[in-house]
Amino acid sequence: MKSTNKSIISSLYNVVRKYLILLTILSALLALAFNNILVLDKTLISNLVVFLAILTIYPSMIQLKMEGLMSIKQFRQIVLSMFYVFIVSPALAFLIAPRLGDPHIGVGYVMANVVPASSASLGYVLIAGGSIELATILSILTLFIGIPVIPFLIRLYSGSVSIPVPIEPIITSLIEVLLLPLIVGQLTRYLIIKSKGLPYVEKTIKPHLSLATMLSMLALVFVLVLNQATRIIKNPVIAILIIFYQSIVLVALLLISLLISKFFKISYEDHQALSLISITKNQSVAAAMAVSALGPQSALAPALIPIIQPILAVAYLSLEGWIKRFLG
Repeated sequence: MKSTNKSIISSLYNVVRKYLILLTILSALLALAFNNILVLDKTLISNLVVFLAILTIYPSMIQLKMEGLMSIKQFRQIVLSMFYVFIVSPALAFLIAPRLGDPHIGVGYVMANVVPASSASLGYVLIAGGSIELATILSILTLFIGIPVIPFLIRLYSGSVSIPVPIEPIITSLIEVLLLPLIVGQLTRYLIIKSKGLPYVEKTIKPHLSLATMLSMLALVFVLVLNQATRIIKNPVIAILIIFYQSIVLVALLLISLLISKFFKISYEDHQALSLISITKNQSVAAAMAVSALGPQSALAPALIPIIQPILAVAYLSLEGWIKRFLG
């Protein structure tokens, strides 16, 4: 019976992973279709967003190898990653956000670009043949450094557009959605390894955890788009603009990282870890922050970016041969 359940989960995981982009688009379209049928209270939406964000992140925190943090050697790569994540990406977002019209959506867009890497990042690095050890270290460091830096960056932008953003809800969201799942996830990892062994975490339950992450993300996209459905239907241009501008940001980040890696003669493996950790942002965290600090109306960007982010990441992965030749 256990073998059958495992087989079903593994099959479902493979299907969802294969069609994740299409399922994300379908989730958004279903939310638009249910616009007049499902009307959720703002408080309920806020609570749902935080709950689903935690549910999305917790499984990936069980898979995160914190032990890799003890072997930090590639200081140049670490500095470059922090430069991309906390300087280049926010700077591009600061330039683009005012073009979205509504300053609340603009602040939400900035939030979507200052958060740490998504749980899918390590998977992309693995597929690309990048350094999974470096990618793990960068994921952990951006997470910890992001907790004090993210509120500062949001306050910096919101102040420039005269939108008062309370910092306390943002810090609370980061603790609830990042720090708490990390602590509980690592404790869960320790207890499972102690009782079942490391292979059980690395192989046996990996499909279960990854499937839970993907399904939670799809549910989160549905709730966020459902909340913004009326606005998107009345003004589809804003949705198109967010997707278009985010595509520019992602492509710009990839090009900048490629040129810098070429200049510093960084290996292909390390470059892939650097670039993929830098471009794939955790929109679950951004959504929770936006909803907690400004309300559901500001979470449009975190709702739509998961549609374009994996498409561009997969397109980038297809350039593996060219990137290897370019980096020498």
